[in-house]
Amino acid sequence: MTAAKNKGLLDAASLILQVLRYAHHGRLMVGTGCLGILAGLVYYVYCTPLYESRALVYVRGHGSPVRQSEVSETVEATGLNRFIISEFGSRRNIIEAAKRLKLVGETATWESVLMIIPRVNVLEVDSSHLEVVVQSQRPEIVHGFAPALVEEFRRQQDLTWQQYRNEALDRYARELKALQVKADAGLKQMATLERQENMAEAAIEQTRLNELPKDLIVTRELLQRMDEVAASLAKLPTGHENALELPMVLKELSLLTTFEKERDIKIGDVVRRTVSGTGTPLISAPQAKPAAEVIVQPGMVDSLQPWQKLEKERRMLEDRQLELAKQYLPAHSVMKEVAEELEANERGLRAELSVLRQRFQLEREHQRAKLVALQGQLDDYHKVNEKLTLNTQAYSDIESERSLWDKARQHLAEKLAVITFAENRDWVEVQFKGHTAMRDVIPVSPNKTKLLILSIALALGGALGLPTLVNMLDGTANTLPQLENFTGLKGIGVVPRTSRELLEDVCRSPAVGAKVPNYLLENFRLVRSHVLLLPGRSGKSQVVMVTSSRASEGKTTQSANLAWAFQSMGARTLLIDCDLRRGRVHHFVNVSNELGMTHLLQGHCSVNDAIQKTSIGMLDVIPRGPIIVGTTDLLPQQVFFNLIQDLRERYDQIVIDCPPVLGLSETSSCQRAVDGVVFVVRAEKTLMKDVVDGVTLLRKAGAHIYGFVLNDLDLSRLSNYYNYYYYSAAYYDEIESSEGNSSGRGDFKAPEPRTI
Repeated sequence: MTAAKNKGLLDAASLILQVLRYAHHGRLMVGTGCLGILAGLVYYVYCTPLYESRALVYVRGHGSPVRQSEVSETVEATGLNRFIISEFGSRRNIIEAAKRLKLVGETATWESVLMIIPRVNVLEVDSSHLEVVVQSQRPEIVHGFAPALVEEFRRQQDLTWQQYRNEALDRYARELKALQVKADAGLKQMATLERQENMAEAAIEQTRLNELPKDLIVTRELLQRMDEVAASLAKLPTGHENALELPMVLKELSLLTTFEKERDIKIGDVVRRTVSGTGTPLISAPQAKPAAEVIVQPGMVDSLQPWQKLEKERRMLEDRQLELAKQYLPAHSVMKEVAEELEANERGLRAELSVLRQRFQLEREHQRAKLVALQGQLDDYHKVNEKLTLNTQAYSDIESERSLWDKARQHLAEKLAVITFAENRDWVEVQFKGHTAMRDVIPVSPNKTKLLILSIALALGGALGLPTLVNMLDGTANTLPQLENFTGLKGIGVVPRTSRELLEDVCRSPAVGAKVPNYLLENFRLVRSHVLLLPGRSGKSQVVMVTSSRASEGKTTQSANLAWAFQSMGARTLLIDCDLRRGRVHHFVNVSNELGMTHLLQGHCSVNDAIQKTSIGMLDVIPRGPIIVGTTDLLPQQVFFNLIQDLRERYDQIVIDCPPVLGLSETSSCQRAVDGVVFVVRAEKTLMKDVVDGVTLLRKAGAHIYGFVLNDLDLSRLSNYYNYYYYSAAYYDEIESSEGNSSGRGDFKAPEPRTI
């Protein structure tokens, strides 16, 4: 029979088939539907009614009159916020409201409140309104619970604020006191540091020594320049100022005049100087003697008159002398007067040189002493600076810490003031506006309409879902298309569910159809036709093996009746019982089981002795024989193969009844001696997995499978009757009645058997 083709669209036949599959579970569907309706009725009768009210509550948060961002309770909160909604509908508020109405005791829990008020929902309507939904078993509770919830929320807000205020005041006061102690400790630490380290004296000393590096650098540079001048003077001709020529005097005066503006010594200063030989010039001083203190006198530092003025006057006198020399003789009194003035001028210049020499020497020695003194003070300068820096840093750290404590103290004081001034507040305004809906007469639960809909849905769900689940969990083989899709084999026949007596009478009756209905005989003839039309690997279908996946699937009945079908067309047929454990072919054809296949395989009898005649002339049988241990091991051996080859020469058709495939090894081995295999499947009993496993084993062994026969198909089921109506007795009755009505009106050709 051809395999059923899958269709993408749901056609009418498929729809009818699905409906008929559910019709098979009709009683289950009716029972499940009744249970759904009954469950709804029981719930309606025995459930406790619930009444409901809906109320509108105005809620607005104004914030504290004195607001502080660090104090969360004083922050402005206009409109609703999540905190207000959660607090208003909190379990604590609901329990306290129930206590307020004396619905529960003081030790009540949330579970005890739910027993009286199963539902309290707080929903946000807009930015300033809440909807309170209350459901209870008592009508008076839904009337008064929403106002009680509002009053309890106000009371809880006041209690919460009082508790917070007292705790905050105590905490802030303790922190403020601790900060004050730390600030005072900082002040004391600063005073102690200033007193112990003498920071005022150190600051004065630092101020005095701040110019030390500058003075040291200036003094070094000045001494360096003086040394350079002294080196330049050393290159000039040496001698007493009176012995020097006037140009040398002027040149030395020019060099010494460089330091006049930078002179530090004054009249009356004490200068430590080196004592040298008397009258020796400065530039050629001998080795110094021990230093002596010299008091600066006016003649040592103050010149008689600036030498630049004298030098200018000398140039004027020389010019005058030249002019007068043109008029007068050298011995003239005018010339003598000019000469005397020149001599006086020269003496003045030499006197100026003497003063400048002494002044330069004193200044040089003064700068050297000053440099030594400054270098001696350098260590003190560094020590004072280091000490003052460390003390200043420590003082600054203490001052910064004290400043932080002062700021923290001021901050806490502000918080304390905020909490104190915000004591009398109405931050969250809550007002009960009234009920918007009241169901205190007709309960909201159970709702008749909803309950009816739920009952119907439950009934339909159970009536459709349970059969669907049963069909999904059904792993048995039910239809030919199902088997064809899973195994890839063709369905070659269907045997309707028939009484055991009728099935066994098929192969017992010598006359065709003497006792057995014609529709049943046609089913086996149809299997015979497919076997003959599908030859095996030898090109013919002479030796046919009948097997199944497991026992009790009807393979022996199928073997006997298939042998009858072959002999009914005039073929010499042999039926062999190779089920050496449970074979019962001899019961079907009423022959003796004393000699049979077990003796034949062991060589205890000949083939002629083992073959027994039946009441049907063209059908012979080799029964199983007595059960002998070890004979099953001979079936896979060459003796069985040779036996079949010998029997091929004697008979036109040979039908072998073999054991089941699963769990036994004989069938897979025996298939080598046959032309093909007919696989029997019991409808609604054989698991699809067993069918697939059995077919797989045969294919692995190289067997040629003609197809499968769906045995014991229940045509009383509407879905099976719809699909396989042409296998039923009614179908053949219609054909026979048609043939009787058409006799005498011409030749009538009976319909051929339909293929699946």
